Amino acid sequence: MKKATIDTRDVSWQELRAFPGTAQVKMLRDEPSGGARTMLIRVPPAGQIVPHNHMAPVQHYVLEGEYETGGETCSAGTYRFLPADANVGPIATKGGVTILMVYDPIG
Repeated sequence: MKKATIDTRDVSWQELRAFPGTAQVKMLRDEPSGGARTMLIRVPPAGQIVPHNHMAPVQHYVLEGEYETGGETCSAGTYRFLPADANVGPIATKGGVTILMVYDPIG
């Protein structure tokens, strides 16, 4: 990937289609050759992302709001690392949440 500086305020929210559920995404990095992605995920109040699986490690950093998953509450400031092939349980939020997600497959 080439050097990039992105003002996320200039990137519009799109319907999240990569994962099942109710959410929006701002794609910041998408490298088709290696599958690496960096994105902002916004789940609205009472929204959720249903259980799914990632083939490579995934990192979440909660920017605002909070969500619940697997009996844990992840609020603003929480970092979460999921190893390759981790089953991701439902991600549910009562008041809404915005997450920075980094997906970096290792070749």
